[in-house]
Amino acid sequence: MKSVLVYYSHYGNTANVASEVQDYLRKLGTVDKLEIEYFSKNKGLLERVFYRLLPNLVNIASIKTDLKEYDLICFGIPVWGGRPSAPIIRYLKLCKNIQNKKIICFYIFGVDASAKICAEYVGKALGKKTHRTIVNVFIPWANVHDDNFIKDSFREVFKDEKTT
Repeated sequence: MKSVLVYYSHYGNTANVASEVQDYLRKLGTVDKLEIEYFSKNKGLLERVFYRLLPNLVNIASIKTDLKEYDLICFGIPVWGGRPSAPIIRYLKLCKNIQNKKIICFYIFGVDASAKICAEYVGKALGKKTHRTIVNVFIPWANVHDDNFIKDSFREVFKDEKTT
């Protein structure tokens, strides 16, 4: 199985979880890890709020958006106020060829209700592009460095997948 792990991490929390997920994906086959980044780094809070309101204006660094070669797509999504961070929103609008792929989204969040609202938002955004079920995994900020919690959270997700 060929997988891709696409994520955005501002403070490193989503990156930490992405590394754990990458270990699981390697057991299933090959995995490409793609980090979404702003075109220019060091965005201040004011600029991040601006992009939050107008995510179509976010200029992300060059990254693969055509995902036709992958069987499994995994998105790492930091939650901010009930929505994905702006670079994730922008990427989801740009990505293509995800029809009939297995999709796993993991959310890094502080407030439960905010994470659930975010998952609904992402589901609608991806639902326009895919007809497959999206599997959601929720990782609270308090657990992003708890390897056992992360492994337990993904164990169920990957239990039916065949390892290489």
